[in-house]
Amino acid sequence: MLDNRNTSTSICSDSSSTRKPVFRTRSIVLTFGAALALALVAIVAASPARADDGATLFKSNCVVCHGADGTGTPTGKALKAPDLHSDAVQKLTDAQITDQINNGKNNMPPFKATLNAEQVKLLVAYVRTFKKK
Repeated sequence: MLDNRNTSTSICSDSSSTRKPVFRTRSIVLTFGAALALALVAIVAASPARADDGATLFKSNCVVCHGADGTGTPTGKALKAPDLHSDAVQKLTDAQITDQINNGKNNMPPFKATLNAEQVKLLVAYVRTFKKK
């Protein structure tokens, strides 16, 4: 009988010890899965807003000189701000427009201390929306 108890106890302890790691593994997988799902929801939710961010940045930083429609305000024209619809602007590479936003050019002030790289990228994309059709 002692042998049966030992075997029985041994089986129970083996059985319970294998359940704990499986339970822990499942918990870890479920926790990781939930975190990944939340991250994906956050990315998807943020994506549509990004399309408007370039316009918002333009309105808060560029409209004073370039105008809401990109053709230039009287102030901008006096400062010789180019029409963003023009071939001269639209033929610039994204890198050239990025450089002008970051470092300024002629009467345009630099924005590298004000805008981060992602914001500048959004502005470049927005400037492209002024391309003549």
